[in-house]
Amino acid sequence: MHLRYYAPYYNEKVHHKILELLGDIKRKHEIEYEEIPVRRWFLEWYSKEAKMSEAYVYEYHLKPYSHLILFNCNKLIQMGLDLHCDAISSKFKSRSGNIYVAGTIAVVENDAVLLALKYENEIFEFLEAVLREGWSLLKVLEKAKPKAIIKPTEKEKEIKQTLIFALSKDFDYVFMNVKQNAPTGDRWDPFIHFSPDADIIAVNEGENRIVGIEVKGYRSNRGFAQKANIYEAIGEAMMYLVNPYIKYRGERVEGSVFDVVWLCYPYRRDFEDFKKVMELTPIGLLSAYEGVVKEPKKNPFVNERAKEIFLENLSTFRSYIHGGRKMRKII
Repeated sequence: MHLRYYAPYYNEKVHHKILELLGDIKRKHEIEYEEIPVRRWFLEWYSKEAKMSEAYVYEYHLKPYSHLILFNCNKLIQMGLDLHCDAISSKFKSRSGNIYVAGTIAVVENDAVLLALKYENEIFEFLEAVLREGWSLLKVLEKAKPKAIIKPTEKEKEIKQTLIFALSKDFDYVFMNVKQNAPTGDRWDPFIHFSPDADIIAVNEGENRIVGIEVKGYRSNRGFAQKANIYEAIGEAMMYLVNPYIKYRGERVEGSVFDVVWLCYPYRRDFEDFKKVMELTPIGLLSAYEGVVKEPKKNPFVNERAKEIFLENLSTFRSYIHGGRKMRKII
């Protein structure tokens, strides 16, 4: 466990007083501290280069431990310290969305932030208490197993947005998280239902081509970043081969609308565990950031009549459209 100073505090005297107290605490109690320049303030008297942005500190150092920080702040108040306890989103972020982290004092253990203090009076209240009591004060803080930090680019939502941007250059319409169409007028005919939901559907009208993409990102599980379960990924991708359920004028139309189907993960390495299994299917494998891992084969269950019905009723899927060259035609 150690103290961390996200420097500098905007006031020069306060900044130097903070460093002086941190130095005194280290000499008296052997409690280490680190200074991490984030420098929101452009100050002549502080020349250290910023190591990270305030936005990064907020998103990856403070936000994942917001409940723990608030709990420990309240615990110290009950012990008699005069601190300002508030949610991380309120304390370090303005209503207009600006982030204010520079000048913050934190208590850190195993990269988990146990406490974060921002205001001058509460910073000195806490540091002077640590100078008096040393380790006995820090040891009362509750600790938590470090939460898995998943990069935004490794989350499913971000991957989908990346794919939509890329596909919009070559496809007329790109849909996301498609479940079922909306009724036309007072009738629900045809009724088109995807189960499971189709993550990405890309349509090229000129080429009469429809592509389906199942997207998997990373998740947090018991403190570790994990990719989606293999059986879940394969199972859902396989369902695209026979999706969707279509009922048109009282008739059940069998087969799929997808000419080809892809399974997408962030990186190539994510496919190593089941790449050989997927060689036995027509499904293609795609890395969101490193390209094609395995080309898809034509879907053996594609039904041209199902495709025709789907394409004739694209406007009933308008709520799912997120991109494409002609997207404005059906929004």
